[in-house]
Amino acid sequence: MNVTLIPHSTETITRVGVIGGGQLAWMMASAAKNLGVSLVVQTPHNSDPAVAIAADTVLANIADAIATQELAKRCDVITFENEFIDLDALQVLAEAGVCFRPRLEALAPLLDKFEQLSQLQRLGLPVPRFEALTRAEGDLNPKITQGLGYPVVLKARRHGYDGQGTFIIPDAATLKATWAKFDYPPCYYRNLSPLNGN
Repeated sequence: MNVTLIPHSTETITRVGVIGGGQLAWMMASAAKNLGVSLVVQTPHNSDPAVAIAADTVLANIADAIATQELAKRCDVITFENEFIDLDALQVLAEAGVCFRPRLEALAPLLDKFEQLSQLQRLGLPVPRFEALTRAEGDLNPKITQGLGYPVVLKARRHGYDGQGTFIIPDAATLKATWAKFDYPPCYYRNLSPLNGN
């Protein structure tokens, strides 16, 4: 079975490029195989999980747009394992005709986690209370201002996920020390919400 890219389109997809070669790309492989679709991954390491099941591999950093141009030559459409991309560089490729799904415009509000939560809030969807972690000029003391209280969850705005760039912060001293440890990157914090299910 082959897959059509867009309903009512005559374009048949047989090779999907995936920017990223980790566990999520690896999990795509079984479903892709059942659909008669081959995966081509762009990933930095030969040992990344999806390399073992990919029909082809472009060994390069995820944000390497020149490598993504090579990936585009080897597949019909490109998708993403994660949002650790260089959107501006990929936009140049999209304007040259490279097909990305989802479209880059759909990914734009997802790259920065603070902006992502802000967008969800503007749409009226439930989100935890959150605020950008900022510092006044010359003041390296972060301030929790929305009355969130401790503990809070400190998260990197970019390039973070559950196992990276996420910290449970019990008090102001830990917040200051953690932020300093990473040289004050753009972060946000949110209230610690109980998880009742997944």
